Amino acid sequence: MERNRWETAIRCLEVAVHPNTSDDEMIAAVNGFRRTVEGLPLSQVCLEFACGGVPLADLAQMKDMLERQNRDNLELRRKLAIEEAAQANAARRLDDAYRRIYQLTEEAMAAQRLAEAAEKEFAEFRAAYAEALDGMKQSNAGLRSALDEAKRGARRPFSAMLAEARLATSEAAAFNSGAGSGRLKLVDPGEPWTA
Repeated sequence: MERNRWETAIRCLEVAVHPNTSDDEMIAAVNGFRRTVEGLPLSQVCLEFACGGVPLADLAQMKDMLERQNRDNLELRRKLAIEEAAQANAARRLDDAYRRIYQLTEEAMAAQRLAEAAEKEFAEFRAAYAEALDGMKQSNAGLRSALDEAKRGARRPFSAMLAEARLATSEAAAFNSGAGSGRLKLVDPGEPWTA
């Protein structure tokens, strides 16, 4: 509404100063301007007209509000920049974590393949060891049976064989020393000596 009022006042001035306006029309236009502006100075009318018909008090409030909004806008832009930097940092850390998880997954899979290969080798070793052990058991069983057979085949005890060997040794020593022909039987070393 104020804008229309100021437009009317400015229009009245235009008519008053136009070169083709008569004196009576000029006086009527000036009086129309005065009635329209209700005693306000022309400078204030021009300011309010330029500001869209908003009164000067309202303009000051609007200016304060705009300055406040500019400050708020700058603060929000600063916070937005901080948040964007934080998001970029978080995205970088997330990418690094993803790469590390990928590397660890690859390493875990390689370790799993090595473990499976080691398990396979160990199973093969166990099988070879069990086979060798069975072969030893069979060999030991054969040796035991041969030993048992040898024990059954031996009729004399070992001490008798040892005594016989000593006797043969002493006979040979008597013959070699010249103490006899070697035909006489010497005393058995196991027997006690008598005079």
